[in-house]
Amino acid sequence: MAAHSGHRQVAGWRRALRQLGVDLRSGEGEPALLLFAFLFLLLTFQISTETVRQSTFIDSLGAARLPWVYLLVAVTSYPFLLLYDRFVGRHRVEHLLVRSCWIVAALLLVFWVLMRFPWSWVAIVYYVFTAITYGLLNSQFWLFANHLFDPRQAKRLFGLVGAGALLGGILGGQIARLVSQLVGTSWVLLIAAALLAAATGLVRRAARFGLAESDDDGAIEGLERAQSGFRVLGRSRLLVSITVLVVLTLVVGQIVDLQFNWAVEQTTTTLDERTAFFGNFFSVMGVAAFFFQLLFTARIHRTLGIAFAMRVLPVTIAIGTVALFVTAGGMPRWLIAAALVLKIGESGLRYSLDQATRELLFLPVPSELRMRAKAFIDVFVQRGAKGLAALLLLPVTFGVMSAVQAGWISLVLVVAWLVVIGITAREYVGAFRSGLKGQTVETAIPVDLSDMTTLELLVESLGSSDSRQVLHSLDILVSNDRGRLVPPLLLYHDDPEVRRRTLAVLAKTERLDAMPLVERTLRDPDADVRAEAVRVLAGLQGTDATELMLPKLEEADPGVRAAAVACLANYGDEAMVDEASRVLLDLLRDADLEVRCEAAKAIGAVHEPRFQDHLIRLLYDPEREVVGEAIAAIRRRVARDGFNPLYVPTLISLLQNRRVRHEARGALVAFGEDALPAMVHFMGDPDEPLWVRRALPKAISAVDTPAAAEALLDGLEEAADSFQRRKLVEALGAARDGRALARQHLDRVGSEIAREAEAYLDRLAGLDALGLRRKGGLQGALVVWDGEQSPTLLDRLLGERSTDNLKNLFGLLALIYPAGEMHSAHRSLTSADKLQRSRSLEFLDNRLDTALKRDVFAVIDDCPLGEKLERARRRYGIERGGRRQVLRRLLRYEESSDPEAGTLAAAALYTVHIEQVEGLTDEIERLSGAEE
Repeated sequence: MAAHSGHRQVAGWRRALRQLGVDLRSGEGEPALLLFAFLFLLLTFQISTETVRQSTFIDSLGAARLPWVYLLVAVTSYPFLLLYDRFVGRHRVEHLLVRSCWIVAALLLVFWVLMRFPWSWVAIVYYVFTAITYGLLNSQFWLFANHLFDPRQAKRLFGLVGAGALLGGILGGQIARLVSQLVGTSWVLLIAAALLAAATGLVRRAARFGLAESDDDGAIEGLERAQSGFRVLGRSRLLVSITVLVVLTLVVGQIVDLQFNWAVEQTTTTLDERTAFFGNFFSVMGVAAFFFQLLFTARIHRTLGIAFAMRVLPVTIAIGTVALFVTAGGMPRWLIAAALVLKIGESGLRYSLDQATRELLFLPVPSELRMRAKAFIDVFVQRGAKGLAALLLLPVTFGVMSAVQAGWISLVLVVAWLVVIGITAREYVGAFRSGLKGQTVETAIPVDLSDMTTLELLVESLGSSDSRQVLHSLDILVSNDRGRLVPPLLLYHDDPEVRRRTLAVLAKTERLDAMPLVERTLRDPDADVRAEAVRVLAGLQGTDATELMLPKLEEADPGVRAAAVACLANYGDEAMVDEASRVLLDLLRDADLEVRCEAAKAIGAVHEPRFQDHLIRLLYDPEREVVGEAIAAIRRRVARDGFNPLYVPTLISLLQNRRVRHEARGALVAFGEDALPAMVHFMGDPDEPLWVRRALPKAISAVDTPAAAEALLDGLEEAADSFQRRKLVEALGAARDGRALARQHLDRVGSEIAREAEAYLDRLAGLDALGLRRKGGLQGALVVWDGEQSPTLLDRLLGERSTDNLKNLFGLLALIYPAGEMHSAHRSLTSADKLQRSRSLEFLDNRLDTALKRDVFAVIDDCPLGEKLERARRRYGIERGGRRQVLRRLLRYEESSDPEAGTLAAAALYTVHIEQVEGLTDEIERLSGAEE
């Protein structure tokens, strides 16, 4: 009872979180909460230590010297990143994060000691240390989070995880304020070090889950990706515009930061007072950013658009800068209030509205370009922009202008900023248009559909002849609740999926005005479109679909009659079903193949098991088009209603029909594992046509499950036909679990390698008895015909079979060794170049395990034919025999399990006749008697 109550409580929490947009699933709760808690502690550490950083620097050196430290951070960051990039690839990401936390915590203790001395350089070193540390730990955390969750989990859970940062930022400021007032500013560092130490335990605990597959290369690709990002920018004018926006945002932000720190310096006196002020400020800024993000960001994007959203931050900074001018000149009491408004407006908007808007600007950029460009911006552009800001602010350091006068630089840059925003908006529209054509725009991301230009682009794309572009535009409009903009004229589009999707949109938006066009689609050549039209018409008219369709049974158009049959068979009463059955029989008996195709489409829209006997009869129709439609109908019925074993035997028999083999195989694969037992049975049935048995391995492989791979390995052990064995080996290699299964069962694969080796050597012994040395010889392991006598038909058949055995042998090796290596070795081994054959042999001699090497080298070793056959006698008991003895054995084909033994017997009989071989009269008489 308690367990049941606990499950209900957990389900209640999940429902509550889902209402907030967080879809938490089984097994994800603990790791997600651990990451939430870690990010909470990390941001608490960051904001508390940043508070100390700002207050200690101002107290020691003054705000006017901030440009020097800005420049120092920019200059030192890149060499540090290069060193870090070399180091990071040697450690697992969770170990790297834990060690980094401990190192930073230890260094915080060192700074706690150093801050007890009146050394100004400590504030500089501490500033650079924290600036680099914040980016480092945040980068490692998100790398670890991406290691822990796969992309689909990340989309669902990172909103919850990121909330920890908002709460941590608020708490961090208050910790700094309280600790500085109670015991002093430097003691904040001890609290921060303790927070990082506690966070390491959360990482170790979370690392145990390992929900996503590890990507050990991810840690070392970041800088390489960023370094290649510069080349990427040149491929997109939109990316160039975004980069310029980032530079302007950061440069102006640094100017605002200097002005704010100067205002704090002017209105506070002691270090602890400044620390408390900064602590309150960071908490207030966190709350402001949180509520602005929650209340306004989405509404601005939805109602005012991206272009407006981009202008909010620069306009706010311009207003705040003017307010700072006014208060600094005539209202000094209001100076700190104006500085607070300016800084909160800049930082709050930059981390909420502006950041979200900038992410939307990347929407039309292809994902690979986007990743490289963002990495380049994060690693190089941001640091370079801060360095540029430092250079622009050096006049403040040298006393050429005041911190307030630096606002004139801000205003000039704001003007440039607004100009770049206009250019970026145009580039966004152009890139968006191109992205729709290339399907690089992600439909899940909200798009600025309030902008008329963007809407015009989407509507324009709906008229494209490219169905992919039309479908993509439809998805964007529907996902953004703009389905009423979809024109009903799309029902005339050439692509049936566009027509079907348009019908669904018209139904969802209740477009009664489109009913005449919807009625016309009852004659649509595609059955799915017709079925959707029936559903939509019934919904729009508010009537029973069966009443609507009953009169349509008498229509002259066979497509309309077929749509009516499908509707009434599914939803009508017994009398309606009988009437639909009568009309269907008329359609099936029609001499016109187009009419029978319509009947097949109608049956495909009917639920199982009704009309299944008619559908099976259609599989035997003499016209390929009708059979193809019948197979498609089976796939639709099974996909909708579940597996029906009645169809499987007929579909398997169609595998020998070259005209519909592909369609039949596709239907069998669509059935999945349910069809495996039947396919395995027929693959091993000696009474089944040979070409059906040879076609089944590919179909089984495409099912792509562990059971399918196991069935192929079992079939390989039972198969005697060399061609079918090759198909089985190829299918095992193509199956997702085939190679893993082969490596798990090395003994079974080794037995099959020995079997191929024995068959090869047996055929080689037969060729030798038939006179191979006079007609040709061996080129490595390959039989070649370059002797003084011409080979007979039997010689060539045996030579081809030995080549098949060799291919199968290397195909089996490719299951347990890297496939590329084995295919290259086989290619070199069958080359006319003796040096290549030698190198291949040397490679295989060192690569293969001892257990396999004896069988493989019994075939491929470059030794004289006589020596090779002697080894075959000792290892496999293969006797060379004489010519007459080999022919006698081949003529007795009924004693062999090889399905092609009859072909070899016919070739042997022809050889006996042409070459007048004596001593085989009894065999010829026996064969003659058997024929009679």
